[in-house]
Amino acid sequence: MRQRHQSLNKAAYRIVPIRSRIAVLASGGLDSSVLLATLASRGREVFPVYVSAGLRWERIERATLRRFIRTLAARRIRPLTELRMPMDDVAPAHWSVTGRGVPGYHAPFSSNYIVGRNLSLIAKAAVFCAYHRIGELAMAPLEANPFPDARPEFFRALSKAIELGVGLRLRIRTPFLGLSKLQLIRRSRGLPLHLTFSCARPLGSLHCGQCTKCAERIEAFRAAGIPDRTRYARPPR
Repeated sequence: MRQRHQSLNKAAYRIVPIRSRIAVLASGGLDSSVLLATLASRGREVFPVYVSAGLRWERIERATLRRFIRTLAARRIRPLTELRMPMDDVAPAHWSVTGRGVPGYHAPFSSNYIVGRNLSLIAKAAVFCAYHRIGELAMAPLEANPFPDARPEFFRALSKAIELGVGLRLRIRTPFLGLSKLQLIRRSRGLPLHLTFSCARPLGSLHCGQCTKCAERIEAFRAAGIPDRTRYARPPR
């Protein structure tokens, strides 16, 4: 009897996803915007999800993301969902919150690390997916991402934890994990890449042109040999 009772409980909490649906953790940056456009072009019903954590650049990110989605004019892209997962109370003195001490142009890419970033984003998005019967969540980390929460084993473990916790078998997809930003730019030259935003110290609606995020973007366009139509407040020489 106890075994039958346990089986019934497990069945009661199992969520069956709708196969055509996929959510995308979208930040308005180049990588996740290309992912959003790519999935929409393949006929998927795409749910773009932006998770606000209280970081300095989020207002311009959200505005840029909305503009990019409007430009695509893809019927398969659902309206942008904005979720809140405040983290500024956890690390109120971090540069991503205060805007002070932002890593500069020549700082190593690893200096962009924000502890628990992917963990918190996925946790919030997973609950959204459970409510909307979405069985896949796509993200856009690239091969150069050195952070511990961008490893395949992390995504597999978290996917299993989500299944145990909410009854949804959520596949976390990272299709760009084997690509560099240079490669991504070359294969996406037909998209409005200038309508994406990747800056840790924006000046109004402009990229600063001096932070690590801007450096990665600028150098990738240069290496790809593709004109960079991004507007920078202080472009490097």
